[in-house]
Amino acid sequence: MKITTLPLSQIHPSWRGSLIPSAFDALTRGIERERNRLSGLSFLTLTFRQDYDLDGLMENLQLLKGFSDEATAIHYVEQLTEQALSASLAAPSYGNYRWRHDPSRDNERFKAQHESSLVRCVHLRSFKVLNDSGYDSKYFQFEVVCVNHPSVFGPDLLTYYDAESEWVAYFISKGEE
Repeated sequence: MKITTLPLSQIHPSWRGSLIPSAFDALTRGIERERNRLSGLSFLTLTFRQDYDLDGLMENLQLLKGFSDEATAIHYVEQLTEQALSASLAAPSYGNYRWRHDPSRDNERFKAQHESSLVRCVHLRSFKVLNDSGYDSKYFQFEVVCVNHPSVFGPDLLTYYDAESEWVAYFISKGEE
């Protein structure tokens, strides 16, 4: 039996994967839900996270909130960064290991972006936490991006992070809510 799949290039021209129809439907529903939620808001807040452990790397991204003014979006990201750092340091680890903050990596961009005339970063905060196991570390990147596109979701936003699988997973999750 041949399984039918739909190419992700229908969503973004540089995406190469494909999905079964039910997942593709969830993806398009998720994009539409997020487009409706963030429509008309020029400043989007995003988070990109990398978790390294003995099993490898897990990456994810999220569109958090949209704002009509830059100052409010920046304030939100500042608060969120401090909350995430506190929560990360308090999170349980295994064995006798405790999470600790590596300040040498503060506000360093660890996920490359591709700015355009329609999508550009206006504020970035990031941090790294690790434990002394030698295997576990977490990178958190929060940003405010200014989107100059009427529908918010054009190819430029999806190109901003070269993260096809993370965008797909995020939008599918929103489509399944």
